[in-house]
Amino acid sequence: MAVAVILQLLLAVLIPVIAEIEMKFTKYPESVTAPVGDEVTFECAVRVPGELAWRWKPVDHPNDDWKLVSGTTDKENMSTKLVMEIQPDTPNSFYQCVVSYGAVSLASIPARLSVARLDVSKSVPRRRMVLVPVGNTVALHCKEPVSDPPAVLSWWKETAKSHRRPIDTPHGVLVLYNVTMEDHGNYGCSAINELSGQIVDLPEITFLRILPEGTRGTKFLEEEEYVGTIDNEGVLTMSVLPNTALRLWCGAVDSPPPRVTWIKEGENMPRSYDQELVISPFTKLDEGIYSCTANPLNPIRRSWKVTAMEAPRWEDPVANVNASEGGNAHIACGTPYGQPPPTITWYLNAEPLHSGKGIRAVGSDLYIERVEKRHASIVQCFACNPLGCAYDAALLSVVPKLISDQEYPVEAATLHFPPQPPKRHNRKNPRKHKPVLVPASKPNVTRLSDESVMVSWTHNNVNHGLPITFFKIQYREVTSNASIQWHTESTEIPSHIYAYEILNLIPDRAYKFRVAAVYSNQDNKSGKSSNKFYLHRGTPVKPPRAPVLTKAVALSTESIRLNWTWSHNGNANGSQALGFYIYYRALTTAGSYDKVVAPISVRSVVLLHLTPDTAYEMKLRAYSEQAPSTFSSILVAKTLKQSNMSSTTTESPSEDIKSDGRAPGALVTAGGALGAAALLVILVVTLLLCRRAKRPPANSAQGWVCSHHTQEVRLDAAPPACATAPAAS
Repeated sequence: MAVAVILQLLLAVLIPVIAEIEMKFTKYPESVTAPVGDEVTFECAVRVPGELAWRWKPVDHPNDDWKLVSGTTDKENMSTKLVMEIQPDTPNSFYQCVVSYGAVSLASIPARLSVARLDVSKSVPRRRMVLVPVGNTVALHCKEPVSDPPAVLSWWKETAKSHRRPIDTPHGVLVLYNVTMEDHGNYGCSAINELSGQIVDLPEITFLRILPEGTRGTKFLEEEEYVGTIDNEGVLTMSVLPNTALRLWCGAVDSPPPRVTWIKEGENMPRSYDQELVISPFTKLDEGIYSCTANPLNPIRRSWKVTAMEAPRWEDPVANVNASEGGNAHIACGTPYGQPPPTITWYLNAEPLHSGKGIRAVGSDLYIERVEKRHASIVQCFACNPLGCAYDAALLSVVPKLISDQEYPVEAATLHFPPQPPKRHNRKNPRKHKPVLVPASKPNVTRLSDESVMVSWTHNNVNHGLPITFFKIQYREVTSNASIQWHTESTEIPSHIYAYEILNLIPDRAYKFRVAAVYSNQDNKSGKSSNKFYLHRGTPVKPPRAPVLTKAVALSTESIRLNWTWSHNGNANGSQALGFYIYYRALTTAGSYDKVVAPISVRSVVLLHLTPDTAYEMKLRAYSEQAPSTFSSILVAKTLKQSNMSSTTTESPSEDIKSDGRAPGALVTAGGALGAAALLVILVVTLLLCRRAKRPPANSAQGWVCSHHTQEVRLDAAPPACATAPAAS
């Protein structure tokens, strides 16, 4: 546990260092509204290279956990993109990118993806009658439907034989000046969503009746709900988007037409005597209560509380906080501004914080009681309203208590291996026999089902390092609880196998994986852990097309070649495949399949380390990060029989077996010991010359054929870097 103390002390030192290198975003994903069938690209960039990831959650469920989604990151780890194709069932969602620097993470401003839709299902059918004395100005409004972006409204009038005559309504308001008996009739309005192209007639008809002269009585044509929004206090309000105009219609009528006056309470403003009030552009300085008054002798009055909408922002920068383990911490994020007033949410190390268990969020203040070492990280406060979000961030450093090793309980070993034999040292040159432990690579993880993943890795131990006896897989759930230990699978994976299926996981959770190697001296070493992998419940993307297994033929007593075809053509509805998983097992056993991985560029592999004179069944599937294809059909092939050791002639070992590093069997002839020795010398020289002529390039791993023309791979070692380009079937 002394290591844990050292790690926490290092973290306390690293957090200020991260601040000095200006860990920040230089580009955020931007909110967008798009129609079905469109393609949207979110982009994110950072000042300092880090581990970049994307996540999302639906707008309608803001309290749900973030779910990971795959994006594309550049080679420098400084920018990332997420491409989304809008489907009919795509929900309105928030998307956010996260950058991690070891144990410290920072979340970007979330972008909202809105699907362009026009929904009139909640519009209430209405039929209203409006009585207007002749000679007045008529201004009528439609009830706006639910639409994103806001619908454009237009009016029409019914004519003879139920025909419609469109009316010019530039601002969505029906305005008829100095009405006469000819304006008498039925009116309706339509809504159009200009992005989705939807056009809908709203379920509302207005019967306009023009009354003859002589009828008296000043009144407003429409109820307040038509000309603004009534808030919780019963006040009529109007919100104006940035860089747009305020337009208010008084809508008062009388006979003769009334005189209308506009005022702004508390301020002197030029008096207006028109039915319409226009202020363009409307800014925060113009906010206030605007009123129109009609008929000075017997006045009626209508007022609006008008506000200018404003995107959130923070004033007064947040200060970094130093706290002691077990003490209290208070982080203040300054003053948030915005209209409507923004809601405040808190993040610790890019994960949402909720009040409870010693954490209390009060507006822009966060209080943490009994600070723990795991709280040492970046604290972010987000202010969000319908126009967007803004965040500020503080560094929370935690000084841990100094506790001696004796105060910690002894941890059980994560891996249980046989005890190591005593190591002998060369006193003259202690470094001469120091073992070299080459670890496995950082594993790749792909989803197989709701409860299982495939973990694959590589190991390049061609010219140095101790031989590996077997591998073991370790994994743990990634949560804010730093005490979660690594779980070790009990299966001992043979040293020539580089893929393993992990079962019985819990969906909708994030995991990390690593590969531990056990060496010939019984020592062990773990490789780097994988990137954080989120196991989705339900397939998040459509799987790729399944490959077609075409041939399986034995090459030797220990090897079989597989050939298959596969093409991404016509696979537009599926996800992009990354490679192939090959499953094989002897027909004499009903146990689990051994598994190996082939790059997407190959169409042939050679399976090694098989048993002589044994029939094997083989199948394969293509895979993407989040979905595997269905299995191909199964083919069966049988390895060749073992050669008769007393025979006067012996089959030459195949190159596959040579690449495995085993010496050829002894050759027995009738020529006696001298002839055998001479033949052995000739064979050794021939083998050396063949190996020299057939030695693979320096950039290919042992046991692999790195040719995109033959597209064949011998699965006896790590995939080479050159076997990455896609190839046609």
